[in-house]
Amino acid sequence: MKEYSPSKDEKLNNSHHSHSDESHFTQTAVRELPPEEHPDEHKPDKPSKKEKDHKIKAGFKKYWWLLALLGALAGGVAIVRPWESTPEETPTTQTAPLSVRTIKAQREAIRSWVSSEGRVRAAKYKHLTFEVEGDVTYLARRNGRRLREGDTVKQGELLARVDDRELVADVRQAEAAIAEARKQRAASAAQVAQAQSQVSQARSQVSQAQSQVQNARSQVQKAQTARNLAATNLERYRLLINSGAIARQEFDTRQNALRDAEADVRAAQSQVNSAESQVQSARSQVESAQAGVTAAQQQLEATSSSITTAEARLTQAQVALEGASIYAPFDGVVAYLNYTEGEYFTPQAVSSQLGGDYQGILERIPMVIIDPSQYEVIVDLAGPTGEQVEPNQTAYVASETNIKNNNGGNTTNDSLIANARASGEVFAVNPAISPGGRAIEARIRLNPATTKNIRHGERVLTWIAVEEEPNAIVVPINTVVYRDQTPYVFVVNEKEVVEQRKVELGIRGITQQQIISGVKAGESVITQGQNRLVDGAPVTVINEQ
Repeated sequence: MKEYSPSKDEKLNNSHHSHSDESHFTQTAVRELPPEEHPDEHKPDKPSKKEKDHKIKAGFKKYWWLLALLGALAGGVAIVRPWESTPEETPTTQTAPLSVRTIKAQREAIRSWVSSEGRVRAAKYKHLTFEVEGDVTYLARRNGRRLREGDTVKQGELLARVDDRELVADVRQAEAAIAEARKQRAASAAQVAQAQSQVSQARSQVSQAQSQVQNARSQVQKAQTARNLAATNLERYRLLINSGAIARQEFDTRQNALRDAEADVRAAQSQVNSAESQVQSARSQVESAQAGVTAAQQQLEATSSSITTAEARLTQAQVALEGASIYAPFDGVVAYLNYTEGEYFTPQAVSSQLGGDYQGILERIPMVIIDPSQYEVIVDLAGPTGEQVEPNQTAYVASETNIKNNNGGNTTNDSLIANARASGEVFAVNPAISPGGRAIEARIRLNPATTKNIRHGERVLTWIAVEEEPNAIVVPINTVVYRDQTPYVFVVNEKEVVEQRKVELGIRGITQQQIISGVKAGESVITQGQNRLVDGAPVTVINEQ
């Protein structure tokens, strides 16, 4: 290769050029070009130090502009002074400040939220079904058409019926059986009354016979007294006649009087026996009449039992008949209607879905009535999350916008409340955890004024405010970084120098984090670029919010 040696005029021109361009640059970066190698050429003798310096200066003067261009592309600007280059000089560099985005720490209210999907249902609703199988023969009418979903109903209104002719016959048969049993009971009651009357009469006869016995015994006593008197007189006259004091005729008279008295005693005793016999007969009649009463009472009890059985059959028939019809349990709206006139229904169509998919039940049950004046949301919360939920906490049903933003992480506290479809409060929290899902069930009762667009059965995303601080210092969640599991925030001071501060965290909101200590309201915290920062690093703030 032919060596190039600049002339004196070129040196002057290059020197003038270099000095005129020096004022345009403030930083210096020098890069040496590697010496060219020619392995195939014959190596000349080792040049002297003076010759080597002369060649280096000549090369730099020719290609200095290329080095300046490379330096500018690399992020720095260089001034090349090849004629001043000495082996003893060391080049210096300076790093430009990093660009960061910041936001002011605010003092405002913050809430901690628990989010979960749930199912909306009316607070009052009823699944209505037929208890018997058969063809649907009746469906309520509205303005000349059949009942359909969305129609209102009144409490006690007949809404639908299956073929109930056999059930009606069963009811009438049971009613006839009751009427017959009641007639038999009336007859049995009359027999009981008659038997009881006979008992009373027999008892009266017993009393009369006993009175006759008493009278006869009194007559016996009188007759015995008269006989004793006649016997005494006879003995006295016997003495008189033996002494000849009286005539025989008088003695005979006294003897006849004794005989008459003894006859009266025998007659009175016979009356006593007759009266006692009547008493025994009357008592037998009482016993017979009492047996009649017992038999009549048994017959009465039997007829009463038959009435009870007939009434039970009537009740059973009436229940079966009622099961063939559907009545509105309260004022409401038809939410689901799966049968129409002429279709056949069987209870197995519903029972076969028990324990399975709830949607399958809704598709097979004849009718569902809801009261649209009050809705609630049933949510299942994970164990640790559910423990934070308590009754009376504020809750919101998110809109579709909230759901989309939540999937992208853009939901904010204000947008959640402003765009909520409905709001309400936690009504009840189940103290037990479901064995299968290991979740806690909570019921959110919605404010009726906010449920215009809520529908029974739909799935929604709910947010429950479990904790609130009305006057907190808050920053975006993404401003907090963790180093060695310790939270830090990078603050830009007035000199645009980074301060790495350890912070104490409080309530975590949807997009904001409460700072208990470490940051003051109004200070600028870095939202992007924290991972490249260190304490004391200079920065340039762009787009502060």
